[in-house]
Amino acid sequence: MKLLIIRPQPGADATAHRLRAAGHEAIVMPLFSIQHLPVQRVSAEGYDAILLTSGNAARAAVQFLTQDHGKPIYAVGRATANALHTLLVAVAKTGSEGVDALVRAAIADGHQRLLWLAGEDHSAIPHIDGARIDIEIVYRSAIVGTPDDFLRHVTESDVVILHSSRAAQHFAELCASMGLPRANVTLATFSNAIAKAAGKNWGAMIIADAPNDAALLKAIQGQFTPAPCQDERGAAIEGLI
Repeated sequence: MKLLIIRPQPGADATAHRLRAAGHEAIVMPLFSIQHLPVQRVSAEGYDAILLTSGNAARAAVQFLTQDHGKPIYAVGRATANALHTLLVAVAKTGSEGVDALVRAAIADGHQRLLWLAGEDHSAIPHIDGARIDIEIVYRSAIVGTPDDFLRHVTESDVVILHSSRAAQHFAELCASMGLPRANVTLATFSNAIAKAAGKNWGAMIIADAPNDAALLKAIQGQFTPAPCQDERGAAIEGLI
């Protein structure tokens, strides 16, 4: 399959590497770039733990994270944890089921006041009994100029992968402005929230069971599962359903 990735770097290349390793053709066409914001106002004092939900946040806040604050760090997703490990930042616990589950894990470990370092386009702050969560924005995704080959890449790809609600909205707006029929495009997303941001009437909408590339690839492959068909002579052949 040909899969189109529009997320910013370096995440786009990381996703492409995983997809190619699984035997697919991955096209990288970022529609955003990451801009780091200074972490100046926030202090780790008064917090029990630090929460991160993306590798971009880890890279943007590396100076803050490597300070001798002594706070355990909870990471959502293997990609976030890997980014922290690369920066030589220790991770107390890694979750794979989203921010709510990780917050509950932090509460179970005795942490009540959490500092969430996040991007400007973050998901909703969880409201969970026993926890107070403050958020500090450490990066933003800035829209870049639309590539000249946008239409060609979209129309030639089997699936367009959306990693965020903002990406979903922007992609939908670009398709509308260029007169590209939604019915001709199949989307794959990390969550129902991202799918909702993209809107309706796409050719197909594939939603992963968990917010990570492995789950997304599994969902995509499930949509295009080879199944035996019958030719005119009744012989079994392979087709895509």
